[in-house]
Amino acid sequence: MELILNRESFLKSLQLLDPIVSSHTALPITPDVLITTEGKEKCVLIGTDIETALQIKIDCKVTAAGDICIPAKKLYSAVKELEEDNIILKTQDDKTPVAQLFCGKAKFTFIGQPAKNHPGMPKFDEKQYKSSQIELSSEILLDALTKTVFATSKEETRYYLNGVYINVQKDVIKFVATDGRRLSYVTSEINNNKVVTSGIVPTKSVERVITILEKTDTKTCKISLLPEHFIFEIDDMCFVSRLVQGDFPAYEQVIPKISTTLTIPVKRLLKGIKQSAWVAGEKGFGIKFFISKAGVKLSSAVESVGVAEVELEANYNGKDVEVKFEPSYILDLLTVLDDKTDVVIGINDPTSPWTFQSADNKNYLYILMPMKL
Repeated sequence: MELILNRESFLKSLQLLDPIVSSHTALPITPDVLITTEGKEKCVLIGTDIETALQIKIDCKVTAAGDICIPAKKLYSAVKELEEDNIILKTQDDKTPVAQLFCGKAKFTFIGQPAKNHPGMPKFDEKQYKSSQIELSSEILLDALTKTVFATSKEETRYYLNGVYINVQKDVIKFVATDGRRLSYVTSEINNNKVVTSGIVPTKSVERVITILEKTDTKTCKISLLPEHFIFEIDDMCFVSRLVQGDFPAYEQVIPKISTTLTIPVKRLLKGIKQSAWVAGEKGFGIKFFISKAGVKLSSAVESVGVAEVELEANYNGKDVEVKFEPSYILDLLTVLDDKTDVVIGINDPTSPWTFQSADNKNYLYILMPMKL
């Protein structure tokens, strides 16, 4: 095999593959990237940790066809230090898994493994995959995943909460995540869609998709939810992940009916909570919210640390109410909202769930249980 590659595009691909490959599996080849030629002008890179896999096709000049597996992290470390535009990657022969890389006056030799040892991409029903494919705006998918992934559970015992639930009902797609104390919920319309499907995409996989979306300017992407796999395609990339098996909770039943709301600028509330949260420190202490027509008074007190009190102006015409929240749970929400808009808080009693919505986006709902006063 012999390839002439553009250093920048090769490096970007290796950068995306780097977090996918893993040394923490039973297969010693999973830390390697599989490199295979495709025709005369492309090569295919594949990295996997068995649970997930990423395939990237990049343009190159193929002088001689072939394939090889090279340790991904070592290859990435070497390529990112190079400066010339073009890289030559070649193998000695089909029987010897050794690759040489030439760039300017630099020459690297990698001890690899035969391509046949690599598991490649997961196998799934191609016909079922094509029939369940949904085309989405890349911006909408990135926004929805960013606004839900932080609310997934980290507890392994509640494995069915360890991901974002995606529910497609023809003209509507819903993204939901919860850890039992909070719930983040995004809905979006889909045009010309006939697919009805659902699945729980693992948190780690959602984070991988977010990373890919953040590094591309392509306007649309495709996703597919099969019985066991989630598939995401954009540009010349295909990401496949196993789904979390289990039943996601009946999330719509926990959405409270709210009649009284408070409106406050996102930036103002974010600053106020940060000014108060230093006292609370570790989770468990919380911040008290005293809400009245005069505004919101935030207070946090820990006997061994000190006291913080912050008063904020807000638009509210209801009865006085006092409630206590874990500050990090509200900060998680506020950091994904546009700081130029207002947040609308649905007021409930201090032992029932409260709602949070952006004033200019009714398709996003955040529900949070208060702490005990």
